[in-house]
Amino acid sequence: MPQDPGATRLLAISPHLDDAVLSLGATLGRAARDGAEVLVHTVFAGTAPPPYSAAAERMHAVWGLSPEDDAPLHRRNEDIAALGLLGLAYRHGRFLDSIYRRLPDGRWLTDHVEGGQKLALNQDSPAGDDRLVAEIEEDLEAIVAEFEPTMIVTCAAVVDHPDNEAARDAALSAARATNIPIRLWEDLPYSMFTPGTIELPAGFRLGTSGFEPATADTWKRKYEAVECYSSQLTMLNGRNKNLFARLDEHARKNSPQGGFGETTWPVLLDEDNG
Repeated sequence: MPQDPGATRLLAISPHLDDAVLSLGATLGRAARDGAEVLVHTVFAGTAPPPYSAAAERMHAVWGLSPEDDAPLHRRNEDIAALGLLGLAYRHGRFLDSIYRRLPDGRWLTDHVEGGQKLALNQDSPAGDDRLVAEIEEDLEAIVAEFEPTMIVTCAAVVDHPDNEAARDAALSAARATNIPIRLWEDLPYSMFTPGTIELPAGFRLGTSGFEPATADTWKRKYEAVECYSSQLTMLNGRNKNLFARLDEHARKNSPQGGFGETTWPVLLDEDNG
């Protein structure tokens, strides 16, 4: 992805504490190894004090955490370990994950759904939260001004998740305001389980996808980093899901040469020609 890693300052905007590594860990790790400065900013990493929603309590139990455990702190520590393994710098944002947020009337944004580990948005939740996107964008603009990235990467929000969409839309606006190139990564592994389409806000469109090849070594390091998220592997690699085998299969299917790698898309403005 970076043409000159030694001159690259790469800002990865991750919705949650694992998304960047799962989706683009090999590419980010290779860029850092080749001399790029890489900063991963996780938007929805804020501290959520109790009481918790039924959905959050269930997820904590699935993650193997007790009611006394500080789940967001536990996950932040996992993230620090994973990013450190790849040689990436980190920042943890102040916004709460959707399982900890409330609607304006005080009800929880996310409902508990019986069966498996399912969650669902409250039926009365708004389709989008423009105020939340604006607040995230304000934070991102401050980070951009300080870090001065030469490229921004974030999620494509292939799957319908309010956190992913809010982080992506805020990143798109921040990139447009500063004329910084931005690419979107495929939301792995979720796009493999529930394939979807990428619908960008008005004024933006996708360019042609690119496949970022990974060596066997960088692919192995990505998996080692993913294993740092032990709480999340209880969901992603359990119940016969075979996470790593499916990631291998997916990469080979998308690779022109049948090897390992990750997919990204450039984002273009409607007035662009290329």
